[in-house]
Amino acid sequence: MQKCKFNCLLAKAVDESLSFLGESAKYSIYFHLEYSFGLRREEIPKRPEIFAEKLESLFKDGSIYIKRLILKRLYESVGLELKCKRNYSFLDYIDEVKEFLSKQGEKKVKERFLNCGK
Repeated sequence: MQKCKFNCLLAKAVDESLSFLGESAKYSIYFHLEYSFGLRREEIPKRPEIFAEKLESLFKDGSIYIKRLILKRLYESVGLELKCKRNYSFLDYIDEVKEFLSKQGEKKVKERFLNCGK
């Protein structure tokens, strides 16, 4: 369940962030990712390392700004504040959100269990 939620949140963050460039640019990027690199839009949350790599090959140093925008939207969607951390990569930040969602899921399960006898 948490994995599905994360995949949906990341897909939405990517989509909203690419929309910032304009709808035509967004669809061009999706098209290029799929037909040049074999990475379909729906695969991005499952293969973020490939997405990041291909974004870098498309935009070079400019990919930093796109990835930062994606991360900002992703963090906001779970109620976290994106803070710059030394030596953290795009994937490290994504893993941090996954971990947060995992802990939130564990917390909800524990709350249900504790409230079960009441």
